[in-house]
Amino acid sequence: MAQSLSRKFYAVPPLLWAAIMLVLTLTPAQEMPRTPDWKLLAFDTAAHAGVFAVLAVLSWVALRQQRRWPALAQRAGIVVLIGCVLFGGLIEILQYLMAVGRQAEWSDLAGDSLGAVLALLLVGGGWHWWSRRRLATPALVLLLLLSSSLFFAPPARAQAPDLGRARRTIEALAAPKLHGRGYVQGGEHAAATYLRGRLRQLGLQPLAPDFTQPFTLDVNTFPGKMEFQLLIPTPRRLIPGSDFIASPESGAGHSPERYVAVPLDTLVFTDSTAWRQYLSPPALPNGGRPKPGPIAALVVRARDEARLAQLPPAMQQYIAQHPRFTLVPKLTASLASQQAATPHLEVLASSWPANLLTKPFTLQLDAELQHNYQTQNLAAFIRGSAQPDSFLVVSAHYDHLGMMGDKTYFPGANDNASGVALLLELAAHYARPENRPACSVVFLLFGAEEAGLVGSRYFVAHPLVPLPRIKFLVNLDLLGTGEEGATVVNGKVYEPAYQRLTALNDAHHYLPRLSARGRAANSDHFPFSEAGVPAFFLYTRGGSPAYHDVHDQPAALSLAGFAGAFGLVRDFLNDLGARP
Repeated sequence: MAQSLSRKFYAVPPLLWAAIMLVLTLTPAQEMPRTPDWKLLAFDTAAHAGVFAVLAVLSWVALRQQRRWPALAQRAGIVVLIGCVLFGGLIEILQYLMAVGRQAEWSDLAGDSLGAVLALLLVGGGWHWWSRRRLATPALVLLLLLSSSLFFAPPARAQAPDLGRARRTIEALAAPKLHGRGYVQGGEHAAATYLRGRLRQLGLQPLAPDFTQPFTLDVNTFPGKMEFQLLIPTPRRLIPGSDFIASPESGAGHSPERYVAVPLDTLVFTDSTAWRQYLSPPALPNGGRPKPGPIAALVVRARDEARLAQLPPAMQQYIAQHPRFTLVPKLTASLASQQAATPHLEVLASSWPANLLTKPFTLQLDAELQHNYQTQNLAAFIRGSAQPDSFLVVSAHYDHLGMMGDKTYFPGANDNASGVALLLELAAHYARPENRPACSVVFLLFGAEEAGLVGSRYFVAHPLVPLPRIKFLVNLDLLGTGEEGATVVNGKVYEPAYQRLTALNDAHHYLPRLSARGRAANSDHFPFSEAGVPAFFLYTRGGSPAYHDVHDQPAALSLAGFAGAFGLVRDFLNDLGARP
């Protein structure tokens, strides 16, 4: 009877241990205890190996003790190893699928398997020795206690970003359901809703009701049809985003009948006779005027587009009254706050027929100028423990270019889902109790940056914290690469601060190299520095060349400099007063 009870006892620990592992797997990351920073071996690897070593030992003992399936008892080692690998795979899949902020890495599965193998090698050869000396049960208890210390180790400061979580943030913001985070189908509102949830999850305090600072803007959009077809030599439909885009100020255009695309005669830039012929076609021999033909669209090469402003006003007015196609080497979209009277397309030069002779085409283009469109900034902060009225600011814009027609959208993974992801990783760092900053740290997520820094200009005009109390602002934009280091805009303006940044990078080798730029109105730092707030704009270099196009997708980002940028900005903020 006692032996039967003993065998039943050995069946309980592996099931109980597996249940504990599953519970901890589903525990949100911010509720987990912090783990130590080991130098020679990653603590996470040791934890995985130790936990699965315990599971392997408990399972091996249970199979050896049971008598119902003798074959399993004889092959306990291989059965347990297969079971541990499968269970480890299940845990990684659950961490990947469940939104609990946990990092799922298949490299963890290697640690799981290694721990199981080492434990089985040890226990398989030594179990009989332990059993003869009646030390098996005390040994199992000791093993449980040792492995439990891996889960419940004394807190230590987490010093690295969660790259798996950062990549999932980028994927979420660049997903089709957010419609390019623009002004068609509520894309930027959907992005703001997602980010409010992330700020709440981190436990940050709002700087405005529901973290939201509303404002309005005018913006030209392309919400509906966008169909462009060349008719000769054979009909060919060009693809929005891949072959052409609408220029930001383009008006609508609908031609169920044929238009004719005519190359602009470049003599108009040097010969007044040439441009006068556009305005007054020559008379017919009988003294009459030619009958109007199909509506003409002008085809202009990119190198000539900027020269149009040099033409006489009458010729400029003529061009403004006609559709225009600009042939460009790369499609680069942007936004505008006004709308032209006629369509203006940018067409990839490689998608246009080789010769510039007259080309018939059809065009269906919907354009809508939205007035007083309501959008928002998001603002949160962590109150400082020693200097709550002194502020350091981390900013990033979350908006992007939205839709080009009703089917094509701009993902904006590097610009600027990557910067938002880094901001959230810094927020997660300072939100941990052991990392609570000495001065307050503000996290600003700006809207309408792509429309002309509208959100950051509005914040500076209507600040939620006193601008003179801001010690420094670090703006994060385009942080998805990093193979060639990073550039610091305003590095030549605030030279002592830049020298401090380079000293940190030299000491810790966070990024391959840093380069300084001067004053530039190219991101949301600019309104602040113009208002007297010291500010840097950090962006990484190298890697994917995609920018303001449909190719700026999460899969194209290496995140080569992401962890380095995190460490550099964290140390810089700590030196300025955020150090706990």
